[in-house]
Amino acid sequence: MKLYVSSDMEGIAGVVSWDEVNKGQSEYVWACEQMTREVQVVCETAMALGSEKILLKDAHDTGRNIDISELPKGVLINRSWSRDLLVMMSGVDEGYDAVIFTGYHAGAYSDGNPLAHTINATSMKWIKMNGVLVSEFMMNAYTAAYYKVPVIVITGDQAICQEAKRLIPEITTIAVKSCKGGACTTMTGNHALAAIEEGTKIALKKFKASPSACMLSIPEKMTFEINFTNAALAYRASQYKEVELVDACTIRYSTTDYYEFLRMFFFAC
Repeated sequence: MKLYVSSDMEGIAGVVSWDEVNKGQSEYVWACEQMTREVQVVCETAMALGSEKILLKDAHDTGRNIDISELPKGVLINRSWSRDLLVMMSGVDEGYDAVIFTGYHAGAYSDGNPLAHTINATSMKWIKMNGVLVSEFMMNAYTAAYYKVPVIVITGDQAICQEAKRLIPEITTIAVKSCKGGACTTMTGNHALAAIEEGTKIALKKFKASPSACMLSIPEKMTFEINFTNAALAYRASQYKEVELVDACTIRYSTTDYYEFLRMFFFAC
């Protein structure tokens, strides 16, 4: 089995402040340690159950957060950013059997995490696909679907786990914290690791029994709307081919090819 893992930080156990996820802050160090441990247990569990190849994408901020010395032998990790269209899913392709997301978080429109955002909190307020608000989880799940790879596990806050269940009913969700306003009620680090280990075991066994249960279908036609934090950003994005300026801060783009949306998003946003 070949497994692809995309790892973020805002959804790991304990994290509740931007100071804990921004490089250079004193609290960032322990958050990196917890992020590493959560990824580590996923990789170790998957390898114990027969995964012969794991590609891990460090998908938070600089892409240089996970301590690679703590990862099991045989795991490959993609660090920093190659500047390709897949971004948080860089390196995924048809050759992988399944995808796992760790440390994922609620989208910009949600109160499910004090750090809720979608891609870039300073430039975009929200993204919609066919009228539905989009999170990083949703964007990346559709990227996996483009390559016909199912997303079988997500770990993170309760809000994003609930969203994941609505989109992919058979996905295994592991909520390590629930949040409201500026606070989170969270598992301790070791408790989260135990929950992630157990959930990963369950998901991999389910996958072996039914490999296509978590396969997501991409709509035949997609209309995206993106609302920016200021008019200049929207106007710039509207210069991309077939992008329509809806109002001062909002653009619209329609396509039948999800990869073309990723291309537009990469160059226009």
